[in-house]
Amino acid sequence: MNDITEGVVVERGRFGRILTARIRPNVDLVEGIEAICAENDIACAEIRGCVGSVMDAVLEIGGGENAREQLVKGPGLEIALTTGEVRPDEGGAPCARLFGLVANWNSDAFAGEFVRGRNLTFVTLELVLQEWLPE
Repeated sequence: MNDITEGVVVERGRFGRILTARIRPNVDLVEGIEAICAENDIACAEIRGCVGSVMDAVLEIGGGENAREQLVKGPGLEIALTTGEVRPDEGGAPCARLFGLVANWNSDAFAGEFVRGRNLTFVTLELVLQEWLPE
């Protein structure tokens, strides 16, 4: 393996159902996505996008030993861009990882991975996810 392909995983499969969903106020963004997947018997999914707002945002920036959390104060931060996936955890329950960009009223933008349990929906959040069916 060379430097370019080291750590690359190739998985065969196909896409299944597409879901649009709404996460209500005071529900954590990551936990809400996991609940939607559990309710719809979806083990793996790709997050195609979401729009909405969170009260405050806690984002993990960097990775490994250099990872740090950044608190972005609201209220009412707009989510401008997201990507992510859902995979089963060790117990088989859906486990979401969501990356995105939030912006405050001053148009300051912050990006990172949304920290589970620390990003409550403000007004509402609309999302699209697509089921992934690995072979």
